[in-house]
Amino acid sequence: MAREFKDSGIEWIGQIPKEWKVSRIKTIFSERTELSENGDETLLSVSEYYGVANRKEKIEDGDFVSRAESLVGYKKCYKGDLVSNIMLAWKGSLGVTDIDGIVSPAYCVYQPSKEVFPHYYHYLFRTSLFTSIFRLYSKGIIDSRLRLYSPFFFAISTLIPPFSEQQKIADYLDKVCGEVDEMVALQETMIEELKAYKQSVIRETITKGLGSNVFMKKSGSLWIGDFPNTWKLTRMGDVGEYKKGPFGSAITLDMFVPKGEKTIKVYEQQNAIKKDWTLGYYYISEDYFNSNLKSFEVLPNDLIVSCAGTIGEVYQLPQGIERGIINQALMRMRINDTIHLSYFLYVFDLILKGEAERSSNGTAIKNIPPFSVLKKILIPLPPFSEQQEISSYLDEKCSEIDSLIALKLAKIEELKEYKKSVIYEYVTGKKEVV
Repeated sequence: MAREFKDSGIEWIGQIPKEWKVSRIKTIFSERTELSENGDETLLSVSEYYGVANRKEKIEDGDFVSRAESLVGYKKCYKGDLVSNIMLAWKGSLGVTDIDGIVSPAYCVYQPSKEVFPHYYHYLFRTSLFTSIFRLYSKGIIDSRLRLYSPFFFAISTLIPPFSEQQKIADYLDKVCGEVDEMVALQETMIEELKAYKQSVIRETITKGLGSNVFMKKSGSLWIGDFPNTWKLTRMGDVGEYKKGPFGSAITLDMFVPKGEKTIKVYEQQNAIKKDWTLGYYYISEDYFNSNLKSFEVLPNDLIVSCAGTIGEVYQLPQGIERGIINQALMRMRINDTIHLSYFLYVFDLILKGEAERSSNGTAIKNIPPFSVLKKILIPLPPFSEQQEISSYLDEKCSEIDSLIALKLAKIEELKEYKKSVIYEYVTGKKEVV
């Protein structure tokens, strides 16, 4: 028999199942303000991506569990409590904790009533239906200052299905979302395997060439190994010139001037990352350029490389660019005619990904190395015509691999959208767990 619906009385909620109720959040949650006396409890983090979790399990290698000197005074929360990062609740940064612990004093902790099966609300409050309302009720002038304080959170109306149905919905979504997450993880694993395969193809081709019956000779380099005896070894410094942008003190805010007839553009990280020379709006005077920064000028066909944050994005400046210089977050490379551009970029990418050794002891390069190191790195150099053949082969092969990766990424997005739609349909009662 078809499910019966009724008007919820709340415009943004709309129709709800006949057996369900609508009431303000304050009727089913109360604020918990208990504070840690010794700071020894498990520190939890709250995220729009995963909800609430043990912070130790979510931090990146080398990051701190907490930068606070002491966790005394942090808010205590217990299994089943709803924890909200009030600054990002409008983005879905809230959820129900599965373990006891403590959270930042800036967060809010809410204890569920006996009418609540907590995990139902973990799903409900993270839907776009509720995050959009959380944004509406948050206070602040701009997004970065929005705060969903408890009185406003409590004033929001919410769905209240019968307790048994809350549990059925949550259990069903745990199962379905778990299956979807496993499929997403499988796609992500395949993407990493494809990326690794792509790197191995590039490395093998760059160091061994395309021929199958080629005499090899020892390179003396850990990352190259044996290489074709018709090739040469050369140093990076012999195929190009490399220039790091000036130190920050060489370009300060008071040196910038409005764009005019006699001004010089300051190219930034975003130009390399987004492959667009027109971006940016910083300029210096031509006089200051001539007296202090002329050596940092960029010309058409120069390669600029991002050196901070997003490392190693390379962009070749086209004809017709504005006269300009690189800033401290960029490196300029000018390669000579002994090496094919595409071949050089494949080699350079391998070096940045740690294939080449930083020094004779084989320590891997994790960032763009100092010029004293970069210039000394040995690279294999085939005859120019063979460089072109290798580049053409790798362009085609890498394009095929990238297409497969794109398909996997599209599948991940499809699975994530499916997961969102399933959650929405069941927590709002549009579909019933049978």
